[in-house]
Amino acid sequence: MNNKLKEIGARVREARLRLNISQTTLAELAQLHPTYISQIENGKANLSVEVFVRLTEVLQVSADWLLRSNVPSVNQLEEQELVSLFSDCSATERKTILKMIKDIKSALRESNP
Repeated sequence: MNNKLKEIGARVREARLRLNISQTTLAELAQLHPTYISQIENGKANLSVEVFVRLTEVLQVSADWLLRSNVPSVNQLEEQELVSLFSDCSATERKTILKMIKDIKSALRESNP
C-alpha cells in the first residue's frame, strides 16, 4: 500500500507543478493543511474519499489518472489532450513544443534514474 501512496503522491505533486502552484496554495484551494499536502505528496498520508475528490477537482485531473496513470484509457485521454493542444499550433510552434518536451523528458529521466 505504501508504494501506491507514493505513486499517488507523486502524481499529486506532478499535477500541482503543472498548474504552477505551491503546496500552500493547493492546501488553501482544497481546504486542507499545507503539512497534509506535503505528507500526501511524500506518500506518508492516507486520503479519504472526500480529500481525494477535492484534490482531483482542484488539480483538474481525473480520478483514474491520479490512482493509476498507466491505465490505457488514461493514456488515451492524455494523448487526446496532446493532440488537442497541437491542433491550433503553427509548424514553428509544434517544432518548439516538441523540442521542449524532449528536453523535459530527458531531464526527468536524468533526475529519476
